[in-house]
Amino acid sequence: MIQTVLDALTPLAGAPPDAPDEPTADDLGPWRERIDALDRAILLLLNERSRCANVIGHLKKQLGMPVYVPSREEQVLDNVFNANPGPLPSEAVRRLFERIIDETRALERRKYQDEPDP
Repeated sequence: MIQTVLDALTPLAGAPPDAPDEPTADDLGPWRERIDALDRAILLLLNERSRCANVIGHLKKQLGMPVYVPSREEQVLDNVFNANPGPLPSEAVRRLFERIIDETRALERRKYQDEPDP
């Protein structure tokens, strides 16, 4: 998995494209290619995160634990807040990760807990 993410990031290994003072439409291409590579890497990481959550869902089911544990969600959010160097503000990080957590929790419920989505 790590190698797959690294492979997806390979196009980003060099210096970022120039951002000229007098850009042309041609200057957009390299930046869009960079975003496409980042999007692929993010997708791989989100799917790996979901796989990890699926294992946790399986373990929770075996242990008779609930899917939703509010204190754990706060730990996850604190973790990303403390690691955020910007430029995304904390409010944006919260919204993004709340959505990621919601989707992961829904998958966990469907796959391992036989609970309907709220």
